[in-house]
Amino acid sequence: MPKKVLIASESAYRRNLLSEMLSSHNKIIIADIARNGQEVINIIGTKELDVLILDIEYENKEWLKPFNLLIDQFNIPTIVLTDINPKNVSSFEVPVIQKSYDYIVKPSGIWKDVLPTIKENLISKIRMTDMSKKQKIDSKSRLLKKDSFIQESQKLRVTHELQLNKNIESSLEDRAEEFFLEISPVKITRLPTRIVVIGASVGGPRTLRTILSEIPPNFSAPILIVQHLNHLFMRQFVMALKEICKVNVKIGVNYEEINPGTIYFSPGDKHMQVTVKNKKPCIRTFEGEPVNFCRPSVDVLFYSTARVYKDKTLGILLTGMGSDGASGLMAIKQEGGKTIAESEETSILYGMPKVAAETGAANLIIPSYKIVNEIIKFVS
Repeated sequence: MPKKVLIASESAYRRNLLSEMLSSHNKIIIADIARNGQEVINIIGTKELDVLILDIEYENKEWLKPFNLLIDQFNIPTIVLTDINPKNVSSFEVPVIQKSYDYIVKPSGIWKDVLPTIKENLISKIRMTDMSKKQKIDSKSRLLKKDSFIQESQKLRVTHELQLNKNIESSLEDRAEEFFLEISPVKITRLPTRIVVIGASVGGPRTLRTILSEIPPNFSAPILIVQHLNHLFMRQFVMALKEICKVNVKIGVNYEEINPGTIYFSPGDKHMQVTVKNKKPCIRTFEGEPVNFCRPSVDVLFYSTARVYKDKTLGILLTGMGSDGASGLMAIKQEGGKTIAESEETSILYGMPKVAAETGAANLIIPSYKIVNEIIKFVS
């Protein structure tokens, strides 16, 4: 079987060069390319991969730092192309190399000239990779590392977002968030159905694919979902879901009426919330400020659904980093709705659902393979 490869590099030139070089082999398929750690997370969550090729430049510490944290969480063999010899530096400085499946020290010189010298070596290493070796890593050790990974990753994410938004006054952020998360009563005629709302982040696409593919064709309620993805990955993900789901799947459109038997995803890079137009529940999409450093934010969807659907809401918080969605899940619970958090057993990153579990926002804490039965039970 051909090996499906993801290439990650900060350099567009090297990404393209590596892609051309490897795709020339008939037993290698270039599944995708990524510019940074966030794109790697998004791609791994949506595609089946066999190997990650990680091209690093030791001096670019900011670009490399997320990979040093993420390496334990990659469920695929990683081959690192490095500009330094790991024997000459401490393993604490470049853990991504020490923990990788294998590595190749890149020769110095002009890339287009020196690249052929590592081509055969790299192809050989790719073809020799074995997923089972990665899967045999001691699970208890991985669990011990998970909490520290979540905390460190969240620190990086918060720092990065604060830098991006340093010109935004904190008072403005507070007012914006308060508005997006309001729970004041609304006037509406009798709600036609119950509603299911789901939030997910890192690892969510894989979990959502499993859950949503089991929703029956006669499902009588709408499902609204916030998945932390940008708009390009969101479109690809929704198109892939259309092929395997028995109900309609689409990206929510501003002020469209919410209909039963349809799965609505928030547009990438935009919030999605439930609102009321002509006394009927509708979708609202908007840019707005990030909430919990996220756009789209799970909390924005959850709070608005609790406001409109109240006890007819089932809120579900899946795998992900940080705390987005935990407060909104509590709002649903306080309005009489039912709430579920994915358990650590199946969470790829036990961050968001962990916060919901620890704060008491979840009525049920269950593995992902039990969630679809709870959805069907709630609606019927």
